[in-house]
Amino acid sequence: MKRFKSLTIAVLALALVLIPGLGARVSAQSPVTVKVWMHIHPPRVELDKQITAQFEKDNPNIKIDFKWVPDQDWDTTLTTGLASGAGPDLFNQATFAIGQFKAQDILAPVDYQAAGYTDLNSVYKAYKDGESLLSGALFDGQLYGLPTELSTYACFTNNALWKTAGLDPVKDFPATWEDLKTVADKLTVRDSSGAITQRGFDFQWKASIFMLLEFNPMVEQLGGSMIDEKTYKANINTPEVKQVMSYWNDWANTWKLGGPQYETDRTDFLAGKLAIDCDFGNWGVPQMVDAKIDYTVHTIPLWKNAKNKNGFANYAYFFMVNKNAPAAVQQAAWKYAGAWTGHAQEMFDKAGLYEAKADFVQTDDFKNNTYMPIFLNLLAVSSYHPRIAGFSEVADALMTARDRVVTGHEDIDKVLADAQTQVQDILTRAQADAQKK
Repeated sequence: MKRFKSLTIAVLALALVLIPGLGARVSAQSPVTVKVWMHIHPPRVELDKQITAQFEKDNPNIKIDFKWVPDQDWDTTLTTGLASGAGPDLFNQATFAIGQFKAQDILAPVDYQAAGYTDLNSVYKAYKDGESLLSGALFDGQLYGLPTELSTYACFTNNALWKTAGLDPVKDFPATWEDLKTVADKLTVRDSSGAITQRGFDFQWKASIFMLLEFNPMVEQLGGSMIDEKTYKANINTPEVKQVMSYWNDWANTWKLGGPQYETDRTDFLAGKLAIDCDFGNWGVPQMVDAKIDYTVHTIPLWKNAKNKNGFANYAYFFMVNKNAPAAVQQAAWKYAGAWTGHAQEMFDKAGLYEAKADFVQTDDFKNNTYMPIFLNLLAVSSYHPRIAGFSEVADALMTARDRVVTGHEDIDKVLADAQTQVQDILTRAQADAQKK
């Protein structure tokens, strides 16, 4: 009976191949379900629903099973789902994780035709500065994602606080990190006991990720970089890293202008307690409007001895496809991704997300935008953070090193030497572990 059943199945399969058009008709009539997971960005969810409804109407043989995950649970939920085999076919995730995914070989390359393109160059042409901005999902000349959000940070000033301090937020905004200290001191307000009630500026101290998004780009301005993503080599114990570490340490301990003991800078900026914040993206503008803050946007300061003119790190969220999904599902997933990313203006206007689609950038509405030119310039001169396996563990180790200096008051040279060894060990292990999976 088993042999008979096997033979029957084989004959039927052969018939599908030999009878002209029969296989194609069966395939065309077979519905395909694509599991799509995205983190919740409230202004975007309604657009997700509208785009999905229209896509299913235009493609009746494709069903989109959409799951929105709370932002605070997103990384864990996605990682667990992919590891268990019960995860999504299509998902949007930040470039912070893409190095890990690529090293584990779970990403399918972009199906250009399914997504509505002809080849890689046609994708580049569809985006402003496409070759540069899409490099966040490029490995060895192959593209593994389509962007749902392209971001970098700029500096925002609370103009009312500047005017109260007798400063002009346009004319007096510092061009260098050295001058930022002087300006921030003038913008800092202390009570009778000397305690700070309003900071002029401060860094992001609370989350380790900013060691690679802010701290390392300050090292890159000096001509160095703490991590080489191609060779997985650490470069921590260097003069460039020491200069940046000394500046952060002086900010908290010598000049007493801020530090990890204070509320996060974004929170205090929106509360009117911080005069300069340098880690909001263009997506932060609606929050400032809601908070009724009169703001001006500025570029990221440079060192007086800078060798490079980059700002903080570029980062992005890309649609990526699970390599373990069936071929037909992968194809349908890229088709949906191509359709979703065809709504650049709505995403920008209603959700504050910038996709860099060239046709949208050329519109009068975008050209008349007052703050995006700063972001476009910063995106053009800056590069992506290191895309590595073990990204979070490396960031945590760098934050620990920083805290040993800033809050533990340990010797910088010893801490950097220790961090060099620790981070290199993490990189070596993370690369090996990812390649085993």
